[in-house]
Amino acid sequence: MRGWDESSEAHCRKRKERLSFFRLLVHSARKTTSLDAANAASRRYHLLHPGQQFFFALFSSFRFLINLPLLDRPLTLAFFWGLITGDWTQSLGVGIFFELLWLDIFPAGTIIPPNSLAPTLASLCVMHLLGISSPAMAVVILFASLPFGRLFARLERYHRQYENDAFNKLMLWTKHPERQRGPVALTRSSMAVMLPLSGVAFALSVSALLALMHVLLPRVSPFLGDLPLTWTHLWVVGSIGALLSLRHRPAYAVLLGGVALAIASRLIS
Repeated sequence: MRGWDESSEAHCRKRKERLSFFRLLVHSARKTTSLDAANAASRRYHLLHPGQQFFFALFSSFRFLINLPLLDRPLTLAFFWGLITGDWTQSLGVGIFFELLWLDIFPAGTIIPPNSLAPTLASLCVMHLLGISSPAMAVVILFASLPFGRLFARLERYHRQYENDAFNKLMLWTKHPERQRGPVALTRSSMAVMLPLSGVAFALSVSALLALMHVLLPRVSPFLGDLPLTWTHLWVVGSIGALLSLRHRPAYAVLLGGVALAIASRLIS
């Protein structure tokens, strides 16, 4: 009886092992089938269209190949102006001046910095229309166009406040997509407002600057006509913005010391 009990226990143990093995096989087969079905569904629903793949690759390149903020710089604008007009000396002279001058100002969070492109393009337009090539005469136009930076920054602020209603509509659209206009329509309406508004404001600003220069330049030309002023001198003045961007007090002290020394040497001589 004892030998029979031992053999029956061994037989039961082997049978349990076989059953557990078969259960493991069945479970693995079911898991593989479910994974294949999930992968098939994922490929079916998440496969990008060739056009979508192209635009994904295009806009991904902005992160590594093309830096979009560089397009919103005075030097880039001056480069394209030089390509169009062929006047590289005046274009790069104005572009470098405003690039250095506005180097200390950058957007951060909700802060809207002065628009650096507006005075740059306005100065280039007025200089081109009046045929001015002398840096001594151009300095009047450059400094007269500086308020346009603040003006267009305020215009952008007003536009953002106007678009707060669009943000509320976007929040409603997320809850009721069938009732409200979507992001595409809201973006189009925002562009339809900002584009003509900026164009009209810039045209009026250039017209006002041009009228001011017609009155002001004949009066200051006898004093500035023979002044030996070059673009290098204007770049030195514009480099104040570059020094302010360092956020370093000893640099400010060196700047003030250099200015004081230059004034003192001029007075003594």
